Amino acid sequence: MKSPIRALALVALPTLIFTMAAGESDGQQPVEDYSFDKGVEFLVKVSREWRDERECVTCHTNGWGLAAQPVVAPGSDEVADGRAFAQGYLMSFLKGEAETSGQYGSVEGMVSTTAFLALSDARSGDEVHEATRQGLDHAWELLDESGTWESWLQCNWPPFESDAEYGPTLMLVALGELEDSAKLNSADRRGAKQLLHYLKQNEPVSLHAKAMRLWAAKHWSKAVSFKERKVWRNELLAARGADGGWSMASLSGPAWKRDGGEAQTTTSEAYPTAFCVYVLLETGTKRSDEVIMAGLSWLREHQREGGDWYTRSPRRDGKDYISRAATAFALMALAEKE
Repeated sequence: MKSPIRALALVALPTLIFTMAAGESDGQQPVEDYSFDKGVEFLVKVSREWRDERECVTCHTNGWGLAAQPVVAPGSDEVADGRAFAQGYLMSFLKGEAETSGQYGSVEGMVSTTAFLALSDARSGDEVHEATRQGLDHAWELLDESGTWESWLQCNWPPFESDAEYGPTLMLVALGELEDSAKLNSADRRGAKQLLHYLKQNEPVSLHAKAMRLWAAKHWSKAVSFKERKVWRNELLAARGADGGWSMASLSGPAWKRDGGEAQTTTSEAYPTAFCVYVLLETGTKRSDEVIMAGLSWLREHQREGGDWYTRSPRRDGKDYISRAATAFALMALAEKE
């Protein structure tokens, strides 16, 4: 899912203390006046740059941007542009026009791109595109008997590439939105059944994984038992900080290890906060609920001057690409009221 990444230069300013709190890692402070439109502009900018420079789709960057765009800016040029690029990227491998090389054309890349396209199809109100359909068919061919994609990259880039269950939950969320539009075929339903079997046979490995299962259960009731839904939702609520946000440490699992063995960040950050607020909204929590209102306030207060929402990389400083996913989730959570 992730292409080779060039290092980013970090400029040290002797008069500034970098605390790694949201909005302070590179000296960029939160904006005085929150702007939804500026956030959308940032997401479009980084998605385009990633397409042009990296020529792939990743969960950390343009993947969640692709899913978010029909929600945050329906009918915009970026909806069509992002979809066209992802469709071409996917089909180039399915047609044999491009050869798999490293993580280009990898299992997680093909499956996640398909899932993001499925979300875009459902959220755009379009029919399932031929590229999405062929991607789904290919995903079922790749699915192992265990009910997951066992070769999904697990290279300690959490939360997307650190365990074998992110793929099944992501795909179930995407299939669920397609199912709501009556756009699944029999092969998709058989695939969903296998994914659900995998989840039933394997305990979630982190609170983030539990939240993904809760989201999947919005569409697939068998993904989580009634008892687990209540317990896990309470765990999600209990993990909230006093400031109304969530930390990466609160959602992390044993595989979430920073280079050098440092623990995950314990202060509230944009990705865990935006993700938790959005999942809670998607799974029935009302926007008027105090938890949601506090989380949305936290997000409005922590947007940065560039329009983005910063999150420290859960693995390696200087490669904080998860901030792009954080921005996508923040905008989706905020969109309904904007």
